[in-house]
Amino acid sequence: MEQVFFQDNPELLTKKKLLLAVSTGVDSMVLLHLLEQQNIQIGVVHVDHQLRPESKKEAAFLQNYCRNHQLPFYLKVWEQPAKENIEAEARKLRYAFFEKIMIQENYELLLTAHHGDDQLETLLMRLVRGGSLIGHSGIARQQSFGAGSLLRPLLSFSKEEIYAYAKKEQLTYFEDATNASAAYFRNRIRQNVVPGLKKENPQILLHAQQFHQQLTWADQLIAQSLKENLRKVVFDGRRWFFTEETLPENPGARYYFLAAFFQQAAPQTKFAVSQKQLFSLLEQLQRTSSQWAVDLGEDWQFIRRYQRFYLELKASADKGVFHLTENEQILLPNAASISLRKSDVPAKKNGYQVPLPLTIKLPLTVRKRAAGDRIALSKTLTKRIGRYFIDRKIPTDAREDAWVVTDATGEVVALLPFVNSYLSIATETDRIHYILDYALQVAK
Repeated sequence: MEQVFFQDNPELLTKKKLLLAVSTGVDSMVLLHLLEQQNIQIGVVHVDHQLRPESKKEAAFLQNYCRNHQLPFYLKVWEQPAKENIEAEARKLRYAFFEKIMIQENYELLLTAHHGDDQLETLLMRLVRGGSLIGHSGIARQQSFGAGSLLRPLLSFSKEEIYAYAKKEQLTYFEDATNASAAYFRNRIRQNVVPGLKKENPQILLHAQQFHQQLTWADQLIAQSLKENLRKVVFDGRRWFFTEETLPENPGARYYFLAAFFQQAAPQTKFAVSQKQLFSLLEQLQRTSSQWAVDLGEDWQFIRRYQRFYLELKASADKGVFHLTENEQILLPNAASISLRKSDVPAKKNGYQVPLPLTIKLPLTVRKRAAGDRIALSKTLTKRIGRYFIDRKIPTDAREDAWVVTDATGEVVALLPFVNSYLSIATETDRIHYILDYALQVAK
């Protein structure tokens, strides 16, 4: 096993500092022993989750082992284990601690003891649960992690091979009793499904690893083909949008574009779109409606407004708050439309228009008035919008229909459809400037 192990993992024979995550189970103890045979410079990191009575004993054993073998040892104790979503929270804790130690102690490579059976189990679990192409691809052998990389060097070996090596070398390890519990989905797959597949085809682990590689390559190829489309997606600090021309025509390409688009936005949105939602959006895109919105959970909406598509917070639309940037048009709840364009001619007098300098900070925000809103009516006069309405004897219903437009700094540039800010007036003399058009829609 040693010879094949190092042939499959040439990265381990470099002079990089290696940090090995050890649970004291058979997999990680075998990995630790293999590395020690080559006198590789390694440190050992362990997390005591305090979820089992035996965990303290296991941590003490590993600490003594590392002391006797003169290996750096780093221990984290989960002082207050989570009460819900325990597996996910435990994993988050572990990897955060691993990353912290890598940075503090200048380790370049983190090693974990995932093996071939883990790969097959993961592929089966994800197939049962559903997911995207890359979500089905299983466990990556190597990937970026923290300031370095994460390597799983046992993926080409089966659980049987690992047990056989441990027996041959008379290694001490601990069995986690929870691995036999049918309460966990992975355990049910391991106990009820994998043995039958291995009996059906002894090469199933190799095929699983090859399938993982094929899926990874396919995902890379798709990502490369959509690179230019994704480059045209715009994030203005509040929302994402792209034009109809950016959307691929082929339904399959549209699916992968949307999946990549939502993945790209995920760090800010903090949600993962489901497969059901993706296919629902694909169906919606086939319809001829020029305007529609699809809810994506409690907070976000995917919206079509004529030739543009948006991913934005649902709360903004619910509160009557809209954001506008160059060459964009939005429809307001009072059946009015508002748009922003560049112009090299003076503003026309039909409709209501606001000339704005090219230096204005975008996006503009269109909203209802709020307490304390003020508008500059001249170089020396700034007036509260409420007072402006009173002075002009504007009817109450007309006040309710009014819209306040601010730039990205919060400066009021117009009160539609009544008055422009003094700051906007001088821009009519500029040869090229923005025009904010506001018009009520007339039924035909």
